[in-house]
Formats: sequence, C-alpha cells, structure tokens
Amino acid sequence: MTIQPTKLPSSKAVAVLASQYSFDQLADIYNQARVDYIVPMPMNGKRMAEYVRDYDVDLNASAVAVNSENLELGVCMLGVRADRAWITRLGVIPERRGKHIGQFLTELMLENARAIGARRVQLEVIRGNEPATRLFYKLGFEPIRDLMVVRRPPLELDEALNVPKAEVEVLDSAQIAALLRQYEQTQAAAWTEEAASLRNSGNLRGLRATLPHGESGWLIFQRLPFQLTHLIFGGAMSAPVLQALLYTLHKTHSAQDTKVENLPTDHPAWQVMQHFGYFEAFQRIEMYLYL
Repeated sequence: MTIQPTKLPSSKAVAVLASQYSFDQLADIYNQARVDYIVPMPMNGKRMAEYVRDYDVDLNASAVAVNSENLELGVCMLGVRADRAWITRLGVIPERRGKHIGQFLTELMLENARAIGARRVQLEVIRGNEPATRLFYKLGFEPIRDLMVVRRPPLELDEALNVPKAEVEVLDSAQIAALLRQYEQTQAAAWTEEAASLRNSGNLRGLRATLPHGESGWLIFQRLPFQLTHLIFGGAMSAPVLQALLYTLHKTHSAQDTKVENLPTDHPAWQVMQHFGYFEAFQRIEMYLYL
C-alpha cells in the first residue's frame, strides 16, 4: 500500500515518500539530522538498505520532509509487521528545526500506521533525549520498559568463568530455525531483536549448553566480519548455563567486538554478562501507542 504525500501548512513542508530516494540519499539525510544527536549512529547506503530489510521498514509509508525550496528537513521511517508498526530513524536537520517538523513526521507515521491497519505503534527513544520524549508523551505514547545498548570489546577471558562440566554444542540451521519459532511464541522482544529481525539479518549462529544434571539453555547470535550482535537467550537462564554459553561464545570469537541492542534492564543474562566485560553504552525507553 502506498501512502500519499502530506503537506504541513504552517511551514509549507511536504512529506515525500522515502521510496523516492536512494539508500545513499536516505543515509545522507539521516546522518545530517543526527549529527548533534546524543548517539549519532551514522549510516551509509549499504547499512541503510540492510536496516530497511532487517526491520521490515516500508519505504512507501516512510517519509522525508521537504520545504518550499526543495531542501530536505528531516526523515522518519515506519516498520510494519502484521498489525504492528514501529517508528524509527526520526531526525530533523539541526539548522532546519523549530517548525514542528518532528511532530509533523511522527503524526504522519501514525496516520500511515492507521491506514495500513496497525493496532499498535511502538518506538524507542534514547534516555536523555527530552524533546523527543516530550513529543511522544504529547502524542499519547506510554512507556513500557527500559532497554540497554551494551557492548563488549575483545578481551582476554578469565578462565575462572569456564564451566568445565558443561557440554556446549554448536547448533545447525534447522535447530536455530526451530528455536527462533519457539522464541517468537514466548518472548516479548524489542522490535530489533524479534525473531523476524534475526531471520531477515541472516548469518546466524547458535550454541546450546547442557549441565550434568540436564539443565539446558541456548544462545543465538549474528556473526558479522568484525562484530557479534543480536544475542538472544532461551531455555534455562541460570548463571552456570549463561556462563557456559558466554564463555564458549567469546572463546570461539575472541577477536570480535560485541554489541547487543535493546536488552531489557531486568534481563536475567545481564548480571552474568557483566562478568564477561559487557558494559552499558546507553539506555532507551520503549514506548507503545494503541490505535
């Protein structure tokens, strides 16, 4: 379904379909809008294309705001999965702010979500971004939970973290697919860490750890050339199981940087992850609006 462009009368801005721009152009607009952001997170065209694919962004429901001089003002994107929508990549170019462009784009995403039959719209806002947080409250979004972005640089492993009696096996693609189906039914994951996102992203690997008394848990992650990401856990989440999984992960991929997006602050793995050198980079607030 293609959403029709919309005008903003007060500033004579027009929302142009994001699908009319190349991925390089969208990345450039986004980078300009985030240059002074709390966490800039720059992108290139390739990364933007992957982002759109991985998170089911509908470029025909996403928009770039343009003024009467045909200058881009900002961008906002809408991910769509069944009857849910996700607002993301919202940004307004600093020198072109002050004309309610952010509100215009967000309200347009809500209109588009309604047009495609969404029952719930969700988003994440970085904690400390007060203008955006106020806007989302104003539009009716409710906070759901706090999420962390955590990182771990390549570090020498403390051998005391090894769980010598644990059996750790590498999962094949069929086992990973089966566990993702299970995870999809039982986990309330953030949009970026949902089973659909992992399937879209590809390059998935998996481990299962079993203790001598039969307790078992698993870990699925994405392996990129220089980074491990999208870590999700399932099964038993006792400290020994989690420790065995993380020890094997980082023993096997000792040169890889690790980044985990949108880990709930109360996730049972977090305490164990800190023993392996993970640290919190920043927090986001997950928010929902029911239509």
